[in-house]
Amino acid sequence: MDKIYYITLKMDFYGELLTQKQRDIMARYYFDDYSLNEIAEEYEITRQAVQDMIKRTEKLLDKYEEKLLLVEKFMKRKDRLNQATKMIDDLIEKGNDELIQVKDLVSSILD
Repeated sequence: MDKIYYITLKMDFYGELLTQKQRDIMARYYFDDYSLNEIAEEYEITRQAVQDMIKRTEKLLDKYEEKLLLVEKFMKRKDRLNQATKMIDDLIEKGNDELIQVKDLVSSILD
């Protein structure tokens, strides 16, 4: 799995457990594509301090995931829903048009 995508998921699930500064720095670095130097200037700290905070925050997010497994469970559910959607598509191709509503319902869960 792509690292940025995985960080995004962990931030979605566990971001509220972080301090505001941790959330802001992670968002600047991963989502806004700021450099370490740009973040350091904005917060008036050293580049090394920014890098250390990012690494510590990543480890903290990993610990939350190890204990709670919310991202893992989400990914498993998403995979099962995608499998169900594919199975429904196969049945619709065989002429079972009543399943179109079921597919719409399953697809809405994925959104």
